[in-house]
Amino acid sequence: MQYFFSLLLLGTLWAHSVSASDQVEEPLSISADSLPIKYDNVIETVIIESERYQVPEPWTGNRLFPTSRNLEELQQIPKEFTHQGSEIYILAEAHPSLLRMLEQARSDGVELKVESAYRSMNYQTRIFIRMLQKGRTFDDIIRYVAPPGYSQHMLGTAMDFYPSNWAFAETVQYRWLQENGPRFGFEETYSKNNRFRMPWEAWHWNYVGEPD
Repeated sequence: MQYFFSLLLLGTLWAHSVSASDQVEEPLSISADSLPIKYDNVIETVIIESERYQVPEPWTGNRLFPTSRNLEELQQIPKEFTHQGSEIYILAEAHPSLLRMLEQARSDGVELKVESAYRSMNYQTRIFIRMLQKGRTFDDIIRYVAPPGYSQHMLGTAMDFYPSNWAFAETVQYRWLQENGPRFGFEETYSKNNRFRMPWEAWHWNYVGEPD
């Protein structure tokens, strides 16, 4: 009987190790094109400089979990396509599609300038630290800035076009993106009445992959 249970235990451990190995080898996805998993009665928090803050709506349920692959495969956007010639990076997989889109817009007489793209979670945290040190409250900051861990920019696929404010919705650049962005694999993540229940950000576009 003891021998039987020993074999059973070894079989269970072997099955567990195979399952874990299979999970490690699964391909990783770069896009967040599905709704986040929602959990009832869960309080979400972030820690900034040893202080814990509760994350309120509409951010709750929209936390992102980028993989190391997202953080490593970055490529610089040509400075001719960035606002004020800034050094800005995007995920390498999205880079060719972005260049084709920017070049097509220029060919159509529309100058699209990227103002911001990849931002690490640490970078996002530093934004909050600077604002908190200036006397801003956490609740005030998150009205305009995503809490660390909630920004689509840390995926490396999202970008903000200039000007990254409400004025962008009235520009020819925005109208061009609405008509042409999807065919290059870019979507307006936070459109009016978006599925994430987030405020409208006409300037914020994310690469989800070119259509087949």
